[in-house]
Amino acid sequence: METNIQLDQVLDLNILEQYTQAIGGKALLGSVDLFSQQYPEYLKQLKEHFNNDAFDLVAEEGHKMKGAAGSIGLARLSQWGQIIQHRENDKWLENTTLVIQLLEDSYRADIEVLRQYLLNS
Repeated sequence: METNIQLDQVLDLNILEQYTQAIGGKALLGSVDLFSQQYPEYLKQLKEHFNNDAFDLVAEEGHKMKGAAGSIGLARLSQWGQIIQHRENDKWLENTTLVIQLLEDSYRADIEVLRQYLLNS
């Protein structure tokens, strides 16, 4: 799986530094809370589409997930969404199967890492 960032990089520190300098970390917490509430539904829809072989819809969900995660500085979740959105990749089905599992296993912890980062900013 080729990516622009290391897959273990949870946060986009460049974006988060800009946010915290502009508005302060605590101001972004409301967006993180909203994301935290909506993300399980994104993941549910993604899995339903995948299980129904609706791969165009899977790619669309990946795109939404990428944008939502990226907009609040969650680099790893955003990168994984990008992998899902690109169906033209030869190993898309194999990668997407893996990424869905990674998302399920990691999103709560990644959100908590972001929350702690913002509280300490």
